[in-house]
Amino acid sequence: MSRRTPFPRPTAGRHSTRLVASGALTGLAFLTGLTGLTACSAPPEQTPPEQAAAAPAPPPRPAATAAVAVTSAMPAAVAVTSAMPADVVDMVLPTTGEQTRLTQGLDAFGRLAADKALRTCLAEHRTPAPPHEPPAFVRFSDIPDLPFIDRNGFNGVIVPGAADSTGDRPAEGAGRGVQDRCMKTAAAVEQSLRSVYVAVQSSWFQEESSLRTHPRALAALKGFGPCMADRKIAAPDENAFFALVDQRMQAGDTTGEHTLARAYSACMKPAEDVRSELRKALGTRFRADHRQEIDALNTALPAKIREFERRYEVRISFPAL
Repeated sequence: MSRRTPFPRPTAGRHSTRLVASGALTGLAFLTGLTGLTACSAPPEQTPPEQAAAAPAPPPRPAATAAVAVTSAMPAAVAVTSAMPADVVDMVLPTTGEQTRLTQGLDAFGRLAADKALRTCLAEHRTPAPPHEPPAFVRFSDIPDLPFIDRNGFNGVIVPGAADSTGDRPAEGAGRGVQDRCMKTAAAVEQSLRSVYVAVQSSWFQEESSLRTHPRALAALKGFGPCMADRKIAAPDENAFFALVDQRMQAGDTTGEHTLARAYSACMKPAEDVRSELRKALGTRFRADHRQEIDALNTALPAKIREFERRYEVRISFPAL
């Protein structure tokens, strides 16, 4: 899948911007052999939704929030909530920036369970974990969460409950084989969750991407460059803007990066208001056209989340303002 806007590249020792294109991440980041998360270039999978058995409705979750411990390159404190949304489909088919927080939480939950499975497997063989980034909330560039960006900038947030990866190291000899087998086990865990929703989600993101060339969206985006110019920022378009963000983050300029984040939130708002209106209308039609798949999702996804929470002793959470 392609991404519409560039984002800062990972740099050793600190976490980069985590903005990815509309589309789900496929597989664990550590399976790529990279230290940072990247947007995938392959087409999204078309795995049929898993037919999980129906389960009783879960008890209401408290709308509790907690501060996430983050590195100095990230926001000092970001709130999260463990409260499940009233409509679980919002986690899979986001139409607003706020709803993408639910999507981030769902995707990160699969990576968190996979990381737990990886470490359990490795512990059984007394083998160290391979170097990899901890599970993190990964944002979407095609559906920007402007209020969140305005407050927290572009840096990502490590998921609550993620294990400390500072002691991870590559293994040699037999240990490397164990790491490979355990990573495959972990990847299968994440895919087990994703298979419940990835087919319908991929179809949604493909349709949502059509808004990039919608005349109203393109007309609204014409104001982005002049808005930046009014703020003395040399960014006539999003590509130029994110190149500046990249420069600030590579230089460790947190103040400059936050200044750009606030400008982006303000200058992108008129275009995003238009796109949000178009996206909601498109989402309504999409749900009507995919009623059968969505009915299955309403049953299978909550059951799978509860299964993962019990089996891997992790809990789903979502970034919050």
